[in-house]
Amino acid sequence: MKPSIAIIGAGLAGLTLARELRDQAEISLFEKARGLGGRMSTRRNATHQWDHGAQFFTARSQAFTSLLAPFIDAGTVVEWQPNIITLSPSDKPFKRPWFEPHYVAAPGMNFLLKAMSDGLNIQLSTRVETVTRAHDQWQLYDENNQLLGEYDWVVSSAPLPQTQALLPKALLGDDLAQYQMLPCYALLLTVDDADLPHWDAAKVNHSAIRWISFNHRLPGRNMKAGTVVVHTGSDWAAEHLEDDQEQVKETLLNTFCELTNISSHKITGAQLHRWRYALSAEVLEPESEFILNAEQGLAACGDWCLGGRVEAAFTSAHQLAKALRQALV
Repeated sequence: MKPSIAIIGAGLAGLTLARELRDQAEISLFEKARGLGGRMSTRRNATHQWDHGAQFFTARSQAFTSLLAPFIDAGTVVEWQPNIITLSPSDKPFKRPWFEPHYVAAPGMNFLLKAMSDGLNIQLSTRVETVTRAHDQWQLYDENNQLLGEYDWVVSSAPLPQTQALLPKALLGDDLAQYQMLPCYALLLTVDDADLPHWDAAKVNHSAIRWISFNHRLPGRNMKAGTVVVHTGSDWAAEHLEDDQEQVKETLLNTFCELTNISSHKITGAQLHRWRYALSAEVLEPESEFILNAEQGLAACGDWCLGGRVEAAFTSAHQLAKALRQALV
């Protein structure tokens, strides 16, 4: 009989782990959101969509390149070759070169995860509130104290603060103490494409804003409606995390208009999204690419183990899967 594994979180790390272990174990994934994506999620309304988390990803390892290959062949992952510039409040803009391929999923960033989820047992809109030990198994309960199931193993691929809250610290020791997650604001705008500059994306220096992307121009979007994604820097977001959200939105709107010379009258819609756990602080010398207590049947993985890039989520889960295959024998 195969061992049972509960994976908390159905982002890239959780899906990678489930795909790599489904021949060795009975796997159930629990995702608190209504859909897949996490920080690769896509927000939509009747006429627009915004990839309001991760804007692109690179593939620097052979393992991640191999994962992406069939999705590239299918058109789910597409190389992005934008006209990208560097902006700042006081200096003249200049073109910003990229020296490696950058990819996006199409027609939205979450479509890679949707494709990866095929055939997996995923329970959406299910928040795991507590994890307790009973009868030599781990019991998962939701926010209504309803039992979600009993499992031999529990793996959290959730953001670091949620992982810290869920998994018993006494069994993981101080392994999580070296990691940190940082906040970010995303400002989602609707602006007619004719009113936007010729460039497609901008890295911003010396400003509350650190990134601007004309999201509808990404490959495979097939949208006539203009959409803009604006991200702040983590330092600015942390300083203003609990400020009045309307004031935060107004400040970022004004900053965006000053940087781009776009009149505020050209902006026909604006939404603000507060990512409390958006970015992972760089880990200079991580002790491990994942957290594992094989004796207790507990583990954790995610991009926060390796510094926050999209590929880091895959790598952390991929390396944990190797270790778990040995532990499950």
